[in-house]
Amino acid sequence: MERYNRQVMIDKIGKEGQKRLAKASVAVIGVGGLGSPILTYLALAGVGRLTIIDYDCVEMSNLNRQFLHGTEDVGALKVESAKRKLNQMNHEVEINPLAIKLTKNNGEGLLSGHDLVMGALDSTETRFIVNEACVNLGIPYIDGGVKEFGGSVVFTNPPDTPCYNCVFPKKVGEKERVGVLGVTAGIIGAIEADIAIIYLLGLANPLKDKILVVDGLRLSMNLVDIVADDMCEVCGLGS
Repeated sequence: MERYNRQVMIDKIGKEGQKRLAKASVAVIGVGGLGSPILTYLALAGVGRLTIIDYDCVEMSNLNRQFLHGTEDVGALKVESAKRKLNQMNHEVEINPLAIKLTKNNGEGLLSGHDLVMGALDSTETRFIVNEACVNLGIPYIDGGVKEFGGSVVFTNPPDTPCYNCVFPKKVGEKERVGVLGVTAGIIGAIEADIAIIYLLGLANPLKDKILVVDGLRLSMNLVDIVADDMCEVCGLGS
């Protein structure tokens, strides 16, 4: 427990909370600008098993924000580069790297058995695939997105909350190539990790039925109410 002494001192965590984290299994899809802070903070917190899913290789253009990778990793698989760094940070955490593209056909198989799924994605299409898989499996899903100086985080777990498809209009497309400030990705990823730890500890979830919208230029954070769509084709009557 010495490694986690400073967080075990927190009343809402303690030794029992730390044991809960050690038993938890989380899947993180995307090992880039959002995945780097998510994985770093979950590993440092002692979350027991992390499955990391990403089929991309490290590119030089990634390095302004994807701090689990360095210049020496350019050309390497992101999941392998990240596994090396995470093992150095905390050898007690089991890292399961999957260099595979998550699709509609394999999504449920890849995500089954996890306590929580986290999206660190730059593809709208994949977000909807992950959402549907999580709804079908009954696994909570945390999704984060970034663009330029801003971003958002949403927690979904039907029927207790709306699903991702309830909140965002369904659009299918390729990767969204947008400008991203590294610190913005860090902020959004850290918030995703915070919500994940809160959920795994069984604490009151501040994102239940809400989406957090962050504006880095104005240093503002706003919680916006979200509601389930009764006719949602994924989690509602439309399914």
